[in-house]
Amino acid sequence: MQSQRLFQLAIATALATSAIIVAPPAHAASFFPDINPSNEEGKAIIQLADRGIISGYMDGTFKPANPITRTQAAKILAGILKLDTVHVKNPQFKDIKPGDENYGAIAALANAGIINGANGYFYPTQNITREQMSKMIAKGFGLTSPSNTQLPFTDVKKGNEFEPHIKALFANGITKGTSATTFGPKSNVKRSQLAAFVVRAEKMLGNATIYAKQFKQDYIFAFYGGLEPATDIFAWDENEDMTESITITPLKEGTGKLVITGFTDDSEDFTEIFYLVHVKNVNGKLKTTLEEVKEEDYIENLSFDITESHLPFVPTELTVHNTNGQALAPNLYSFNQQDQTLSILQNGQFIVTFSDGTQQQKMAAEVYSYDFVRNIDLYHLTDELILTTQELPFEPAYVALESFGFEPVPVKATILNGQLHVTPKAEGLAILHLTGKNEETAYLYIESKKIAGQWAFLVSEDEEEF
Repeated sequence: MQSQRLFQLAIATALATSAIIVAPPAHAASFFPDINPSNEEGKAIIQLADRGIISGYMDGTFKPANPITRTQAAKILAGILKLDTVHVKNPQFKDIKPGDENYGAIAALANAGIINGANGYFYPTQNITREQMSKMIAKGFGLTSPSNTQLPFTDVKKGNEFEPHIKALFANGITKGTSATTFGPKSNVKRSQLAAFVVRAEKMLGNATIYAKQFKQDYIFAFYGGLEPATDIFAWDENEDMTESITITPLKEGTGKLVITGFTDDSEDFTEIFYLVHVKNVNGKLKTTLEEVKEEDYIENLSFDITESHLPFVPTELTVHNTNGQALAPNLYSFNQQDQTLSILQNGQFIVTFSDGTQQQKMAAEVYSYDFVRNIDLYHLTDELILTTQELPFEPAYVALESFGFEPVPVKATILNGQLHVTPKAEGLAILHLTGKNEETAYLYIESKKIAGQWAFLVSEDEEEF
């Protein structure tokens, strides 16, 4: 329901603007004076720095041509793979112990079988070579090569332990070598090179990442779109209510709909971006492609079940007018008498008159779109909302107005003879906490607004505590 969705976003906004401070890196990518932001390596450095995976030196530079040590490479790889670097098992390397710099990253990689050291040592301070890098990246990202892959590099010996990993990087376009015929296996890896390698490798995972900064937002949320959410086609980490980036992971071939909602710290306005998420099998691997679209081009209409409106009779006919009293064109709405469903194919506010031939009742309809679905909310038109035990989950004994972190909309709510009476004082969303005689508890969302000059109420229920 729209009111619940808006409530969730309002809570998230309150949390983000009042409780969370995101400090920029000490040397953010935009301040590296020694990188070229227009070439591939520079773009990779900027992306990884913005994500907090790599950082510069205390003097504000990145020093892209410097060699990178094995421990620094371990930190970057563990970060981009999102490994748990806290709850790790000691890999028993003789030259690295708990408390040492990047111990968690090294242990996490060892626990995952990505690194194994040599003769019981990891050699953390040694510069990582290109052949060692190939092994870490190929194993870390699960890269393999077709059996008929032929390397053009004359300096890679057949049967060498690193040959299959170099083949994997070459076959997947991660590396082209130091020249057309050389790979430079013993050469040190530069800081800029490793950034480019891991970004290329990450793309081969088939994931697609959306960043809040793409849309000049501070935080973003993700929601499945459409009447049948594509939970089996793609997924993301839903444990983060708000984040600076969202990575979409493919699950199976197909196309689904995704809505990204973003907001900034200095504004409570939300920005929505709509995507079609295409998942295809490419050379045996699932690959995700995001297509930004206009919501109205892919909208689905959700029929409203009239039985949920608590009409005192079963309607046999209805009419729909806009708030100016003009009848809506017949092709813009439909009424299924047998299923008791209503569809309105145009967004806006309307007055719907239900009739069974002898009785009639008017209700306000608000038609809106979110998450690629056109929805209808039916509002009761009355100056005072009265809910009996037939509309409530139990007979209420007490009622209280909840705030949940934001200023509640003022309403007057009382219990009279086992009935809930609600009188609005302003437009907006109120949340009522009901308690029954046997300590039952439920929450009611009460949305009140003026439609066509009349008070209109929308009621929804949640029996669970927020």
